[in-house]
Amino acid sequence: MKVCDAMLETPMTTTPEETFRSLLPRQLASRQATAAVLDPEGRLVGVVGIHDILRKIVPLHVDLDRRLMDMLHEGYAEERLERLKDTCVADFMTRRLDTVAPDDFITKAVAIIVKRRRKTLPVVRDGKFLGMITRRSILERLGPALL
Repeated sequence: MKVCDAMLETPMTTTPEETFRSLLPRQLASRQATAAVLDPEGRLVGVVGIHDILRKIVPLHVDLDRRLMDMLHEGYAEERLERLKDTCVADFMTRRLDTVAPDDFITKAVAIIVKRRRKTLPVVRDGKFLGMITRRSILERLGPALL
């Protein structure tokens, strides 16, 4: 089986200029954990996921030091989200990407997902974004053959 057989053909996308205020409701409504960030020509320039958003709420230095975590007050997360609302996707997207091609075997996608602990992989051909393949889309495609 190939990647193109299991990829989501209409995944969520965004632009580097979209604000957090605009992105979050769309991402929650889509039930997709990761959105592809595309330039005006449709080329993949990054991805933004729920993890990237959460990382902005609690910066790395805070979760590395238990004492700092214990000092955060109850409304800290809400205050951080309020301050982030006009932040652009470009400021918190992931730029280092693992990608697969539509003609790659699905085992390559699975290997990358497992080794790199990814939930989603962008599917790209010649720099052009085509779709996403997810852990769920793989199992939905492979699962019926097992049952």
